[in-house]
Amino acid sequence: MPNISGLYTALSGMNAQRRVLDVTAHNVANQATPGYHRQRVELSPVGFDSVSALHAGQGTQVAGVEIDGVIRVMDQLAENRLLRETGSQGGTTTLRTHLGRIEQVFPEPSEDGLAALLDDFWGGWNDLTSRPADTGVRAQLLERAGALADGLQRSAAGIESAAATAREEIGRLAADVNAIAARVAELNGRIAASPNAVAANDLRDQRDLFIRDLAESTGVVARETEAGHLDLYVGGRALVNGSYVHEMDGSSGVLRWVADGTDVTAPPSKAAALTQTVGEVVPSYLAMLDDVAARLVADVNTLHASGYDPSGTSGRDFFDPAGITAATISLSADVDGQPERIAAGAPVFPGPTAPGPLDGEQARAIAALADSTSGPDTAYRSLVARLGVDVRAAIRRDDVQSRMTASTEAEAASVGGVSLDEEMANLVAAQRAYEASARVLTTVDELLGVLIERTGRVGR
Repeated sequence: MPNISGLYTALSGMNAQRRVLDVTAHNVANQATPGYHRQRVELSPVGFDSVSALHAGQGTQVAGVEIDGVIRVMDQLAENRLLRETGSQGGTTTLRTHLGRIEQVFPEPSEDGLAALLDDFWGGWNDLTSRPADTGVRAQLLERAGALADGLQRSAAGIESAAATAREEIGRLAADVNAIAARVAELNGRIAASPNAVAANDLRDQRDLFIRDLAESTGVVARETEAGHLDLYVGGRALVNGSYVHEMDGSSGVLRWVADGTDVTAPPSKAAALTQTVGEVVPSYLAMLDDVAARLVADVNTLHASGYDPSGTSGRDFFDPAGITAATISLSADVDGQPERIAAGAPVFPGPTAPGPLDGEQARAIAALADSTSGPDTAYRSLVARLGVDVRAAIRRDDVQSRMTASTEAEAASVGGVSLDEEMANLVAAQRAYEASARVLTTVDELLGVLIERTGRVGR
């Protein structure tokens, strides 16, 4: 005999499928929303139980379905891996960019590079070998020497500019990290207080997008608390605790914690690459360039001081002995603007007087420094070779990391992404289930109507 409990069972099915339809529509509407994870209604059977309800009768069995909640569909392991790969991607791309900027400082091979300026400089000494008395050749040599010194200074300034750019980026990165971390802390509070499951899931998607930005910048690690918050850590130190943010500062060009001024030790990320650029990459290339300048000054001055100018005078420096870095190299006051003081004549031992102040042999000896295995040319070729290797390695690492990140993103999206085909199938299934529950409700209602309206009329 039908009873009123059947109405409740059918009604629970209709309510459950209506909820499924609502969530399916929400999934379809957000199919193209960045960071959105599809949601699913979790259902479970109510089971049978004896109840005492109005019109239910004694010992009536009530059944049906209940909604346990609405969950985000996602692969947490893939999501965690995506955070790590995103951080690594930020680091490899940033290092590649800054090495590329340093590479632009040394446009080799070209007519404007330091290699061409060195060749012109040694060529000037070769010209002086055959025409040591020619004032025009001497003046041209000084012009080429000045151009070489200017080229070294420009190169040093270019490397320093790369470091200055990296320091500025650190300052901007710290400000961005603080702002995004504040948004995450705010969302932690809103998620914990949200009574609506779908709204809370949408807020979690927003939070995950912000966390991914932080992973790219600082390589954060996220840990969920019992309260539903996500705490964020950078290098083992908390960036976000619940709704509280531990801020960073990068105004000095070094990323530090505001609380105690200690340096931020970031895992592979943009912050780590910028720190490496400022602390390791730029100083190493600047040191190599300074070595080129120091060898040039020392080698040329040693031979020039022992040679003789046309007046028979020796002991003069060609480059300023105090300017032994690429940023400070310059012609000495002994010869700057005074081509007649260039020492092209070689001393004759045991001397002490050289028989030929204009024999050009000392100029020949200086020109031969171009082929020295320990000279400035060798040092510069080593710099360019190392830079080329480092740039190619950075490009390869970034390309490989880009593919790994894309693969991990696709893996995470294969679980959490919205498939319109799947959602359409769910939509049709929910629609049919809703219609079936409605039909059950109608049938039970009709049976109860017959029972109520016709009881006692039989045989009249």
